[in-house]
Amino acid sequence: MKNLINRLFLICLCFVMPCYAEAPQQPVKKIGIIIPIEHQALREIAQGFQDTLRELIKQPIKFKIGNAQGDINLQRAIITQMCDANYDLIVPISTVVTQMTASIVKIQPIVGLAVDINDKKNNLVIVNDEIDKAESIAFIHKIYPHLKIITLVHSASNKIFSEVKQVENAGSRYHITVHRLMIQNLADLYSTGQAIPSDTQAIFILKDSLIASGIETLAHVTKKRKIPLITSDEGTVKKGAGFAIGVHEKDIGIEGAKLAAQILQGATPGTLPTVKLTKPTIFINLKALADEEQDVEKIKVVAKQLGYPIEIVAQKRI
Repeated sequence: MKNLINRLFLICLCFVMPCYAEAPQQPVKKIGIIIPIEHQALREIAQGFQDTLRELIKQPIKFKIGNAQGDINLQRAIITQMCDANYDLIVPISTVVTQMTASIVKIQPIVGLAVDINDKKNNLVIVNDEIDKAESIAFIHKIYPHLKIITLVHSASNKIFSEVKQVENAGSRYHITVHRLMIQNLADLYSTGQAIPSDTQAIFILKDSLIASGIETLAHVTKKRKIPLITSDEGTVKKGAGFAIGVHEKDIGIEGAKLAAQILQGATPGTLPTVKLTKPTIFINLKALADEEQDVEKIKVVAKQLGYPIEIVAQKRI
């Protein structure tokens, strides 16, 4: 009787065991993120992208962040390595990095973050975070109606040159002279800061990764001269700029992750629409404004008049 029971148990076990077999493991998705230079704003974009995509995609994901450290040759090498390693998705951050990525990567899908281009490729979709330059200058003019000379510090990026022209055109409407100072690399920023004309009434920078990575240098200049340092992103305000008109960096990453999730689920990038973040926020650094001896209330009043949300950001230690 005991043997019969044992045999029946073994027979049942044969039928039951397959039910407990491990489900086949899903392949790990390899995603490469490329930033052109070390800067807090770029890291926040990347973090927003990673956190959101992990929530949206319930399968293993491996992220690799490649930092080009301001070196265009290193940037090209990072992109090429990710392409050759057959990453499932490549995510360049900034217009310049996206343009280079699109020229190298022909098959793998690309999600460009913080990008302002019209180039439409079948394997590329972008999140555009650029605030219209005319809107930025109009905001500055309403705060400082008597301002006549602005120094615009910018890099040598091709993307930036067209934006500089837009700033000049917008400034001319309000009889504002835009004095341009261009730097080739971060090491030039200190000497450029010393070369800012004495009659400059404000310093302005665009969404320019190279300049943003050295914003502390310009913050020291404006603190000494008691003039406003106005920027175009949240990260530079955290690092010492007085205020900015821009968008939340994390939101750029979040919107990019939504596009990436669709692609990983089978969508073709070229069929997805460009996501454009158009509603600006005014980011304010109270300590920096106090150092520059600027009136924060005037900024708040104009922001409310134009319907812009205001966000006070804490200054990171320089």
